[in-house]
Amino acid sequence: MLELRNLVVSYGGIKALHGVSLKVEEGELVTILGANGAGKSTTLMAVSGLVPLSGGEIYFKGERLDRLKSHEVVKRGITQAPEGRRVFGPMSVEENLRLGAFTRKTFPRAALKRVYELFPRLEERKDQMAGTLSGGEQQMLAIGRALMAEPRLLLLDEPSLGLAPLLVKSIFKTIREINLSGVTVILVEQNARAALRLAGRGYVLDVGRLVLEDTSANLLDNPQVKDAYLGSS
Repeated sequence: MLELRNLVVSYGGIKALHGVSLKVEEGELVTILGANGAGKSTTLMAVSGLVPLSGGEIYFKGERLDRLKSHEVVKRGITQAPEGRRVFGPMSVEENLRLGAFTRKTFPRAALKRVYELFPRLEERKDQMAGTLSGGEQQMLAIGRALMAEPRLLLLDEPSLGLAPLLVKSIFKTIREINLSGVTVILVEQNARAALRLAGRGYVLDVGRLVLEDTSANLLDNPQVKDAYLGSS
């Protein structure tokens, strides 16, 4: 479904990605792990068309993707819930959700209904200003907004960041439900143990280079992964 071939991304004279290659098949839930600055978010932004490539190619369902503008990427069926949520604070919950469907010719009422089914709290607060929501509610809104375009591939960047453990569990349960509904998911997540328990496969980035790829079960048992990302628990 998605294939990254030798991606190189530079910020000024500094390379953030050094020839990263990976594949994601339709229906998978794949996680990308790594320390801060490893290039995880840059990888997602490259797929979304938000940062230019210095080298390499991106293909989605056989089509060259890296030549497209970001709104054209959304039209192809790829959306992203960014790190830090980035909701539009002065706008209502429902107005934020409607913005997620900006590329659609007709408003997807079924998608809005589905978002409210996944996140009933959002329907309860649909007229509330997004900036007044709790962190967990804003994360629900960021994911819901990404779902409004009815994507085939959903990119999630640090969905558990700053959330209480109980909310993290709820968000991850919803991500699993989204994946089981037929949406392919790429998950970037600092909570490596939870991410690997959720995903089927994982990739590990280190300073912009792909250093490991395996099934989640094998990565959970990998001594390098345990030492670097899982701790002693």
